[in-house]
Amino acid sequence: MKWFSKLSVLFAIIGVLLFCSSYLFTELFEPLMTSGFGLLIVGSLLCFGAIFRSEKGKVKFLSLAALFLLSFIIVWSEPFQFVRLLTWMKN
Repeated sequence: MKWFSKLSVLFAIIGVLLFCSSYLFTELFEPLMTSGFGLLIVGSLLCFGAIFRSEKGKVKFLSLAALFLLSFIIVWSEPFQFVRLLTWMKN
């Protein structure tokens, strides 16, 4: 694994942890969910950087898969949470 792949996985893990902890700490729901989703997006951008640099391994796709999987789960179960999240990220 090269530099972009390692950073991609690191941001994906931190993003998923923040994203999941937002449901545990309801008083900090919006900031935790926004920062978790933002870190997942950064991890996905680093994943694309690793793809364009042709780094070896398949671990680099972890952050991209986590972003799409968590987005799908949120839209499937609570569609208005996704709108709320995007509103928070816009402001």
